Amino acid sequence: MEGHRRGQHGQHYESLQAMVRFELARGPAELRGRSDSGCRTVLRLHRALLWLQLFLEGLRTARTDSRTAAICTEAYNASLAAHHPWVVRKAATLAFCALPSRDAFLEVMNVGPAEQAVAMLGEAIPHIQSVYGITQELFAQHRLLDLP
Repeated sequence: MEGHRRGQHGQHYESLQAMVRFELARGPAELRGRSDSGCRTVLRLHRALLWLQLFLEGLRTARTDSRTAAICTEAYNASLAAHHPWVVRKAATLAFCALPSRDAFLEVMNVGPAEQAVAMLGEAIPHIQSVYGITQELFAQHRLLDLP
């Protein structure tokens, strides 16, 4: 995205809305055919943001003895898994097993004790939901949610 911002058409990448208008004006075939399009890049980030939102909400609301790997897997299955081939899904699920316990994970966030991290997540998650919602609405409006 920084390359787009610094490139010859950088002025069209100053906002999400401007980028969508610019890339759609170049034609849907161009948009779908370029793996480096801003819309495709943002869509991938958008999908990852949903995973992050679900994962953090899972951490926030889980019992203290909950397994982080299970929370992460549940968030992954509800978001990114649908966009990955079988081998990536299996590798991701295996990688989640290396995550520390919920409380250790919350402590690594460097916010303080687990209770303080949970409170911070309660404040942060609505902002993540807001950003996700704006992008979801814009991409749905322009039928961009199924870009490859």
